[in-house]
Amino acid sequence: MADTQLPGVSGPRFTIPKLPPVKQKKPNYRAKPGVWQILSKLLAAKLPLKGLTISRFDDSNEHLFWEECRVEAVRTLKSALIVGIAAFTVFNTFDLIYSVPDAQRCLRLLAVTVLLILLYKLSRAARPQDCVNVVAKTSTAVCASSVLIILLAERNPAFYSTTWAGLLPLYFFCYGQLFLYLAEALVFGFTAMAATIVCGLWLGVEEKQLALSAFLLLLINLFGYCTRIQLGNHSRRAFWARRTAEMAAEHKSQFLRQIAHNLRQPLQAINCYASVLDVAYHAKPLDSLRPVVDRMGTAIDDLCNAFNCVLDISNLETGKKRPVLAPVSINQLLFSLENQFAPLAEKRGLRLKFHLRTQPPYTVFSNIGMLSQVLSNLLDNAIKYTAAGWVTVGAVKAGKDRLKIHVYDSGSGIACGMHEDIFKEFFRGHRRQADSQGLGIGLAYVNAAINTMPDHSIKLSSRLGKGSDFQLYLPMFPSQARLVQTFIPTQGLQDKLIFIVDDDTEVLTALTRQLEAWGCNVLAACSLAQTLVLLKDCCLPPDLLITDFYLQAQETAHDIIAAVHDDCGPVPCLVLSACAIPPQEKAKWPANTHLLRKPANANV
Repeated sequence: MADTQLPGVSGPRFTIPKLPPVKQKKPNYRAKPGVWQILSKLLAAKLPLKGLTISRFDDSNEHLFWEECRVEAVRTLKSALIVGIAAFTVFNTFDLIYSVPDAQRCLRLLAVTVLLILLYKLSRAARPQDCVNVVAKTSTAVCASSVLIILLAERNPAFYSTTWAGLLPLYFFCYGQLFLYLAEALVFGFTAMAATIVCGLWLGVEEKQLALSAFLLLLINLFGYCTRIQLGNHSRRAFWARRTAEMAAEHKSQFLRQIAHNLRQPLQAINCYASVLDVAYHAKPLDSLRPVVDRMGTAIDDLCNAFNCVLDISNLETGKKRPVLAPVSINQLLFSLENQFAPLAEKRGLRLKFHLRTQPPYTVFSNIGMLSQVLSNLLDNAIKYTAAGWVTVGAVKAGKDRLKIHVYDSGSGIACGMHEDIFKEFFRGHRRQADSQGLGIGLAYVNAAINTMPDHSIKLSSRLGKGSDFQLYLPMFPSQARLVQTFIPTQGLQDKLIFIVDDDTEVLTALTRQLEAWGCNVLAACSLAQTLVLLKDCCLPPDLLITDFYLQAQETAHDIIAAVHDDCGPVPCLVLSACAIPPQEKAKWPANTHLLRKPANANV
């Protein structure tokens, strides 16, 4: 009880009783519902009766399940409509032969017309899966109604036994396919049964025959219900297993992307510092440091390459990375690979021979980045695991529309039982030598990339002690389209003015020191504001702009490039990024702008 005095009112205080708090009764979700609740849920629900479905299958999964079912059911429903149209057409033919009254023929023609309209609607719809349920319900109702109306129009009890049997295909249609929800199938089944019995009573069918038909239709509904429950649960389990696998793959891919973003920056910094150390060693050589510098540089390069390969394999397997095919010059690609791998082969004392094409075809239809990486991995393995001898690369015509590239070496070869295993991640066969580097993922990337690009394949011919021959089959490109060009710097960076922008101070410092060690003049900024200040104070335009794509404060490389171009005019630009750049973002870049993924090799 509380005493309360109203403001501005004199007199004795009055008391306001404190009412006990109202306890809201929580709904008991586990309580057994009543009969009407069960019926209402049955009529409105899109699931079987509670307890008959699989666990952890919530409303969201149920919605996705039905979306997938209807996409797959479009073709089956079209076939069912065509069968129904054909059946009614055959009956119309019989009607003409046996002189059936015009009213019955008109009714069947009306049913055929409705089914044709439904088939046309389903075929012309932008999203036919959205029409599956409506078309299925309408066609079922039209067919059942026409059968029963014809029975009433004939007014002959002798036709009753053949008429109700004509409903059996409709029962199979409703219960045996996932066109309708379970509640809708049950409503149709029992409504058709009741309507058939009422028609029989109106026609004066014998009670024995009427009871038999009612009993058989009841059995059909019960068996149909059980069949539909089994079909639905089996389909849901298959859907859930596939969705679980897809979610696991997506979580794995997301985890790798997060790891990539967190590790690319320190890897980039380590790479830059290693390059600075290498330049410092050449300035003041110390024999004791030479092996350390060489091995550290090799280890960093292998780590960066392995890291990029693992991420590329993950993106290819999960569909995040889809190759865009274009015409690629084989001779130009092989020539660039020869320049890249000739020093490595010479260092190992191997003879490296490239056989360029001397006659058409010169062009294949592939993705130049992925194809170059595939051939680089094959060449790297061939040189790495060949102790002495040679490595040969050549392109020959294989069939009418295929080109075959051989990467052949005189190494130790691969046992026949390992021809499939070597394309698995982190597999290292017995031919791996103690002094060879690598983690066993180069060929795994080759396999993933080849499987992603259409009309590409790879074969291996190898025996122990006989060397290995990797044969890469590529589709030819017949037209003389403009070939895809790669960005290859042709001038040195000595005394060049380089403008670099990165919001990671560690990477910015490391990259600055690396460029200064190469004799460059460097302007460094970590934001758009600092970039504008440096541009205002700088008298000369930069020879090259290097910028990270994603900066702080929602700034991107677009802002940096626009600011530099507005102040200095067109400037060659190199965009660094630890994340994948959407194609629509790349389309906004001006000419002579190229992408380099972090961590980037110092030699690039």
